[in-house]
Amino acid sequence: MIAAYENSKWEPVKWENDMHCAVRIPDKNQWRRGQIIRMVTDTLVEVLLYDVGVQLVVNINCLRELQENLKTMGRLSLECSLVDIRPTGGSDKWTATACDCLSLYLTGAVATMILQADSGENNKTWPLPVKIFCRDEKGERVDVSKYLIKKGLALRERRINKLDNSHLLSEKSPEVPLEQEGSVVTKCVKIDFDPDKKAADIINEHKVSEFKEKILEPRTTGCYKPPAIPNMQVFEAVVSCIGDDGTIFVVPKLSEFELVKMMNEIQCNLKCLGLLEPYFWKKGEACAVRGSDTMWYRGKVMEVVGGMIRVQYLDHGFTEKIPQCHLYPILLYPDIPQFCIPCQLYNTIPVGNVWQPDAIELLQELLSKRQVEIHIMKPTDYNKKYEEEEWEIRFEELLLSETETPVLPPYLSSALPPSEELYAVQVKHVVSPSEVYICLDSVENCNQYSQHSDTDDSEVSWESESKSLDEALRRCNKNVKMFPPVTDFRTEMPCLAEYDDGLWYRAKIVSIKEFNPLTVLVQFVDYGSTEKLTANRLCQIPLHLMQYPARAIKVLLAGFKPPLRDLGKIRIPYCPKWSMEALWAMIDCLQGKQLYASSVAQAPEQTVTLYEDEQYPVHLSLVEMGLADVDE
Repeated sequence: MIAAYENSKWEPVKWENDMHCAVRIPDKNQWRRGQIIRMVTDTLVEVLLYDVGVQLVVNINCLRELQENLKTMGRLSLECSLVDIRPTGGSDKWTATACDCLSLYLTGAVATMILQADSGENNKTWPLPVKIFCRDEKGERVDVSKYLIKKGLALRERRINKLDNSHLLSEKSPEVPLEQEGSVVTKCVKIDFDPDKKAADIINEHKVSEFKEKILEPRTTGCYKPPAIPNMQVFEAVVSCIGDDGTIFVVPKLSEFELVKMMNEIQCNLKCLGLLEPYFWKKGEACAVRGSDTMWYRGKVMEVVGGMIRVQYLDHGFTEKIPQCHLYPILLYPDIPQFCIPCQLYNTIPVGNVWQPDAIELLQELLSKRQVEIHIMKPTDYNKKYEEEEWEIRFEELLLSETETPVLPPYLSSALPPSEELYAVQVKHVVSPSEVYICLDSVENCNQYSQHSDTDDSEVSWESESKSLDEALRRCNKNVKMFPPVTDFRTEMPCLAEYDDGLWYRAKIVSIKEFNPLTVLVQFVDYGSTEKLTANRLCQIPLHLMQYPARAIKVLLAGFKPPLRDLGKIRIPYCPKWSMEALWAMIDCLQGKQLYASSVAQAPEQTVTLYEDEQYPVHLSLVEMGLADVDE
């Protein structure tokens, strides 16, 4: 129509009732075949667009004479009337309310139409007597005639009266052959009176019976045909998705057009199914799926999990978990094979015979939505024994003893002298004012504080309990690159850890803090401090370093407690009963001073009293500043 009339010019024609014409839809570049109903004025004409069943009034400038070759094709719309009902109010005309209700209910809906053509009737009766059934918002099958009666918009009438009163264009009935005479014919049709539809869509609607037999086969059992493999050794395809099991789903380039065409037809003709009645889904059942993108697909049930169902989109390969209400037990185009072909990489076996997530992610990054060339290979018969031998050869390096982290016993603990004995100590790490890590020291070494003690603004000391441990650590730092990495990150696992000064110290694993990248919380056992380190800053500890006891001893300080009235606003995050001001004051009391300790208790936790110059308890300074109370 557009090709014939797009560049046509208006010519004066004497229009009369019932004349055929070409009509240009105002404000749109569309042309429709029409028939003049009546002349409204000298310039306005009411026409019937009989291919879409719409009446409208247009200016005569929008009319052209219909070419003879366009008159040969029959009308593309069918004029129907509901049987067994009549308008209310004693009139033969339907009220505007009834027409609006019917238009709202049926326009765009997918419905089942039953032609009421009995053997004793003339199949040329026009409009066609029909019954129409469609599903409401609850998914229930509704007779439209009964619906209008229920709403009070129609009355029941015996069908013979309706047929006797049939009129309007009966003598001008278009040629619409009824293939089955003397029988009731059931067809699925799509009711749509949209005048803006393209001509191609209207032609499809004219062949609706044939189309619906292909797209909607209302059966609850059955399955879709398997994909058709191209009859060639090499073909081009587009990768649609990668499955969790390493399966690569591809759509041959030769089938792309058919897939797009089928998908478009499904979207256009599967709009108003409504809600489904309660239905019990089974694994492997074929269905129609309304995806998360609101489009309809051919699918298959993979798993039923409570109110959710995991389905596979057969023409695209990917799976998704969706609510049950988005599935329908019908087959869409059951005669068309699946378009998506599952493939596996030839002669490729995943590590451990299971595809790992990182391998799947790599395949997705390399292949998804890419155009590839598929080479069909013959499957190879693998020898199981040969596979086991290949496994041992391929991974034997991972099984070497030096690659495996040995499970070592915990570090030995240092013991404190007996109670009431005064002994020299160094404070290596302060956790809170009442909890510190100390190490034993001799009086002559007390003034030789290491530059790494956290009481002089550092956390880790290089001071060692014995010269042998000190020398052993020095040797290890020279050859640390030769030590294998840690591969076992269990709690309390001994290791060597690199501190901020670039040197390596004895440590143990406390916990794993992060996985990407792998970050581990470790404690330096000779100093008590903790640090969060990446895995590359850890290595296996030589066995000979395990013979030395851990020098740092965790102790509680006796003689004082948090004050009842503490005005300090900033608290220690991990120990809120103490203020940050008390913590810094305690560090000042310990920094650069000769310290002694005397044990108060060994259990449940080791408790000591710290002294300055063998007489003055260090906690008295906090008490005098009001940052602590005396604990009797």
